[in-house]
Amino acid sequence: MYHRVMAHIRRPGIALLVMAAAFTAAAQSGDSLPCSATGAPPIRTVIPETKKVTCNGGRLFSFDQNGVVRYACLNLPAQATRAPQPPDRKWPLVIYLHASLTTPESLYKQGAELFALHDTFSLSDDGNVKGFILLAPEGRRAQAWPAAKGSTQTGFRWDEWYRDPEKNLDAAAIDHFLEEALATNLVDPRRVYIFGWSNGGFMAALYGVWRGERIAAIGQYASANPWARPPCPVPLPEKPHVPLILIRNLCDWVAPCEETSQWIGKLSSERWPFQSYNLWDDGSEAPASQGCLTHCGQLQGTADHYRWPRGSVLAERLLPFFKQHPLAP
Repeated sequence: MYHRVMAHIRRPGIALLVMAAAFTAAAQSGDSLPCSATGAPPIRTVIPETKKVTCNGGRLFSFDQNGVVRYACLNLPAQATRAPQPPDRKWPLVIYLHASLTTPESLYKQGAELFALHDTFSLSDDGNVKGFILLAPEGRRAQAWPAAKGSTQTGFRWDEWYRDPEKNLDAAAIDHFLEEALATNLVDPRRVYIFGWSNGGFMAALYGVWRGERIAAIGQYASANPWARPPCPVPLPEKPHVPLILIRNLCDWVAPCEETSQWIGKLSSERWPFQSYNLWDDGSEAPASQGCLTHCGQLQGTADHYRWPRGSVLAERLLPFFKQHPLAP
């Protein structure tokens, strides 16, 4: 599915139609799921579950997880690749979780402006540290549980529906790759952040809360409350309230503006430390007072979901929020 979709994306004129069909297919299910306190059962994976990824000048990590090879890319900022460096110099780390139907390689394509910033943006409070490290794990090819837009599409995704922090295999894979990144002795452990797009944004919120002792702040783009996701919603955890920034589209066919508004309301009522920002159709920032767009068709809403925020939003909103929220000493 991934290769077929990406092949069409490269062809102007039909790209958005293909993405719209993929993301908005109506979910059909004749069976009720055995919901539990941890949500739905693990997602249904398909073979091959993973594929080796190209890391665009970075280092490829891999390990065997129950017979499945998991992959991740590690990209160091230019400064960290130069020798010699002071032994006590450490760089912040941003874990990037891709959207469904994409892979870590989306960091170098749709996320190219964030990737460019990793060489130059000063995310550390140490003025001598330039740039930040990027860790981009890969999800698994799976068919998610029916109930949400695109849920019947087979493709790479994160298991945001199985909310067991100890047994979720995707959380365990992120744990492993984070340990590998820390083992380089280049990472500032007080500045480990997680940022996800769409399905990756839902997983980022889960993981950030599950590993609140290690994750300093959470970033979500085009996603919302993962605990409220059907078919098996569960209560929002009482703690920890890891600082969170939400960047949302005012027109979004996959993560509807009404749904992200509910998430903002929930975060507010829980007194969660968070910020939220709105985007126009072109990815630029809209005023905080701007409500959801009333004329949001499927084609435009799908295009907006697939399009990333402008680099100025990442540089002026996302990354400064991360910088303001290190872990306590």
